[in-house]
Amino acid sequence: MQSLKIKTTLRILTTAFAVIPMLIVGIVGYFSMTGFAANSVSQFARAAGAAQQEIINQYINECISDVAYLSLSRPAGTLAQSGQGDDAKSMLSLIAENIADRNSGFKNLVITDSSGNIVYEYEDIQGMKESFFGFEELEGYSEGSTKISKIYMNNEDYETSVFYVAKSIDADGLNNIDGFAIEIIDLSKISEILSKSSYGEGKGYLSVTDGTGCVLNYEGTAVQKIDDISDSGIIDVMKSTTKPTSAENNVDYNAGGKLGCYNYFTGASTSNWKWVSVYPANMAMSQITVPLAISLGVMVALAVICALLGILITKSIVNPMNEMVKVAREIQEGDRDKRLDIKTHNEFKDISELFNNMLDDVSMSEELHRTISDISDNMLFEWDFHKETMYVSDNFKEKFDIDPSEAQLANGKFLDKIMTEDYAEIYKRDISTLLKNRTGHSGEYQMTTKNGSLLWFSIHALCVTDRLGEPLRVIGVVTDIDSEKKLELQLSERASYDFLSQLYNRSTFERELKSEIERSAHSKVAVLFIDVDDFKFINDRFGHSVGDEVIKYVAGCIKQRVKGSGFAGRFGGDEFVLCITDPKQIEEIESLSLDLIDELYEGYHSELANVSINVKASIGIAFYPEHGDDSNKVVAAADEAMYFVKKNGKANYHIYQPEDSEMEDLQHTL
Repeated sequence: MQSLKIKTTLRILTTAFAVIPMLIVGIVGYFSMTGFAANSVSQFARAAGAAQQEIINQYINECISDVAYLSLSRPAGTLAQSGQGDDAKSMLSLIAENIADRNSGFKNLVITDSSGNIVYEYEDIQGMKESFFGFEELEGYSEGSTKISKIYMNNEDYETSVFYVAKSIDADGLNNIDGFAIEIIDLSKISEILSKSSYGEGKGYLSVTDGTGCVLNYEGTAVQKIDDISDSGIIDVMKSTTKPTSAENNVDYNAGGKLGCYNYFTGASTSNWKWVSVYPANMAMSQITVPLAISLGVMVALAVICALLGILITKSIVNPMNEMVKVAREIQEGDRDKRLDIKTHNEFKDISELFNNMLDDVSMSEELHRTISDISDNMLFEWDFHKETMYVSDNFKEKFDIDPSEAQLANGKFLDKIMTEDYAEIYKRDISTLLKNRTGHSGEYQMTTKNGSLLWFSIHALCVTDRLGEPLRVIGVVTDIDSEKKLELQLSERASYDFLSQLYNRSTFERELKSEIERSAHSKVAVLFIDVDDFKFINDRFGHSVGDEVIKYVAGCIKQRVKGSGFAGRFGGDEFVLCITDPKQIEEIESLSLDLIDELYEGYHSELANVSINVKASIGIAFYPEHGDDSNKVVAAADEAMYFVKKNGKANYHIYQPEDSEMEDLQHTL
């Protein structure tokens, strides 16, 4: 009998999900019921909020009308400008008495100048000429608007919580702010209005916030700080600055076990006051307890069915997949002979066969890779970024005494252990560039082999990335190039030295001198230009072979003098140039020159000519940067100083002076 395929099995399983629409219906019904309850509460809240808002608005608008009238009155303008006027004060007192008779919350009437200093006060609370306690809120005030302040809890001057309504005074009608008319009001009237704002069988009520941190009538408290409310969700609602699209639309909320809505008071453009309806959410939910219990029962039953279906899915699909993962991990850990063995006769059986075939191909590829590396002179390494492991070929292990398990290619820790310090730094820098640019790299380095030999090797490495450009592995080849590299260096060295003297040739000396000056920056460098006196006479009398002996003798003396303190070169014929970089030797340059002249004059015995030859030399000295700001100028200055010696008796030294050039020009003129 043919076993069921996964496709058929899944079709059978999906039949069980016919009950899922029942679950959806239950969830939709639940949210519909809760939405209905919340909507009912919102309806009550909107109605109560609109009614009480109208009453509070009417009360605040009366206060706004009072200060608007005062701001336009002549007494207020006179006092705001001059601070003087008994008649004006008397008239304002009559107005204040009238306001106090109409408004039970009235506390005081204040007129200030433009700087906030009190010039009139109905009730002598703060004192004349003092700064009005709430003037900070009026800074940045827009001329002509009305300001409703925040609530000042437990104000020290008025010994109660107050707020104020203010309007600017323009005494001359020139659109100036000459001062402010301010009515100070306590919260008694607003608290009285809010105490009558209950709705929803007395469970809901209205609170009022001032937009800066105070709330009235929350859970029976007359006034308190919003931050003192125990629930952070309600704090967020009270502090919310989200405004409705219009005065008729409210912002609904459901937070902190409360639900309701809020809106801002109208009437003053500079007011942040808003009313907030508060209703216990659990009271709303009590209306749907029975329907909700039924819905929960249905959902529990459906959840049990889904759990049973999940078990069936796990047995038919997940278990074979887990077996695949298990085998793959065992192979990854080193068991290359491990293979999948799926017992079912469905698509998983086909997948397992394909998987096993791929593993066989990989094993063959690895064996081929290993065989090629064994018969090749090239040594291979491969860094896997995911596993953080390093593979090296067998001939690599035979060549170098290094443990691949300690490699960390991301920070360059691998081949640096068998390199000299200088090349280790270069290698780390090269690897960093390779990983940064995700490209290939080739370099040549000196590395120590197992037998302790320091040989030259080339490294060619390539960074392999995934489709997102992230590095997967670095594959590299190490090749022994010691013979070729040493031959290359030998040829390069020959090209840099004068054959006869074994000193730098002219081009190499000039290049090295230029590099030394660039490295030294503003440090002092000495250049000595040496010419063998009467060298032509030696050649003519004793022959060129003896002349070559003299060149070698002079070169040998020069080498001893510059050893450890500089370098030297032969410019051709009998001309030599020295570069002294050691500061101590530079300070004693004249002694060095005399010693060199004396040593050369001591001479040597020529076997070819069977004669003792005393060598005389003229030395010109110049300094960088004193006598030139580049290598060519310094050498030219030393050359001129040498010719000065030649013209003045030879066999001596002379430090370059600018007058040397002027004297030579004069001699040419004569």
